[in-house]
Amino acid sequence: MTTPRKNLGEIVAKRIEHLRERPQVAIYKPKISSRHVRNLYTESEVRGHIVKSDYPEPAGGENLAPNPIELLLSAMASCIEAAFYEFAEYHGLTIHSVTVDIKGKLDLRGLFMIDETVDAGFQDLAYTFRIETPDPPEKVRSLAEKVVDHCPVVDSLRRPIDVHGEIEILKPAK
Repeated sequence: MTTPRKNLGEIVAKRIEHLRERPQVAIYKPKISSRHVRNLYTESEVRGHIVKSDYPEPAGGENLAPNPIELLLSAMASCIEAAFYEFAEYHGLTIHSVTVDIKGKLDLRGLFMIDETVDAGFQDLAYTFRIETPDPPEKVRSLAEKVVDHCPVVDSLRRPIDVHGEIEILKPAK
């Protein structure tokens, strides 16, 4: 059974109007809860969905799912694709397909704490954003550039943000 197609253009228009009228409701606070299952395999619960993470066998995992850094790239690609598609619908563009390929580069010496001068995260990310459309390339490119600049995942990766938390050490239940 297929889900009926939603009018995304109408949904985006209503959301924009709502946020303009009530900016106080614009703050979105996503939340997840994750747990270690076994070895390098974890499961995170997100709005009732389970997101799995594991590492390939050569890295000590069972290769049951993408690893966390691959999930980050997946989040970036899917954010760009979905945001572009919804705004293309809003602007009345005709989109036949949207794909994003992303390549990252990181130095594993940072993760493995071998060299404290090496960052653990990405040194570089490069994407290829492909849009198949009969519409004018200039109009499509302009929207695509705006979407990439306003994608929350891309924005969170581009600029320093406050990351804070606490570590709780618990005694095992008897």
